[in-house]
Amino acid sequence: MIKNKLRKIEIFKSLSDGEIEKIVEISVLKRFCRDNVLFYEGEMPRYFYALLGGYVKFYKTDLKGHEIVLHFFTKPIMMAEMPSLENIPFRATAIAMRDNTEILLIDRERFIRLLQEDNEFSFYIIKSLTQKIKELEVAINRNLIYDAITKVCSFIKDEPLEIVNTKHKEVAMMLNMAPETLSRVLKKLKNLKILDAQCRLINSEKLNMFLEF
Repeated sequence: MIKNKLRKIEIFKSLSDGEIEKIVEISVLKRFCRDNVLFYEGEMPRYFYALLGGYVKFYKTDLKGHEIVLHFFTKPIMMAEMPSLENIPFRATAIAMRDNTEILLIDRERFIRLLQEDNEFSFYIIKSLTQKIKELEVAINRNLIYDAITKVCSFIKDEPLEIVNTKHKEVAMMLNMAPETLSRVLKKLKNLKILDAQCRLINSEKLNMFLEF
């Protein structure tokens, strides 16, 4: 079962059954409840973290103690590879946002040895890191550059099903905005016939107009 879930993660898709088995052998599956912390900002890594199921939030805390959400992970994916690879402190805190969030904890040192033995596998790790850089750029734009409506439109374009299937309070947290602000923006997008009554995207061309600079 763990093997099947691992294959849903992009970097593991092309691995042989034997290679997947090697990863399982050096890993421990752990289930986190809502609000359980996977690791704290500043903590040194002991594992590589693979999200197999559930919902994880990455956030930083500013000097005033305010929470700055960096990213939400809702699909099977590797998380926080850079600190684990470089053996540097985590740059953010990771917390489970739903009960029964499944995380595969992969022993850091033994996993690095596997990477050193398999150049092709190392290439997939590099691709995963590149994708994280793109996601960080999106997070920076949403938090520092975009206004409220552009934030929401960008989110809908990237995650059209999340706006339908996720509680709007949680979406507001993802976007670092008040739930009331999100409600006003969604109402406007519905009035413009960009979204239907259930917040499903029905006019992508109009949506993209808010994303043009």
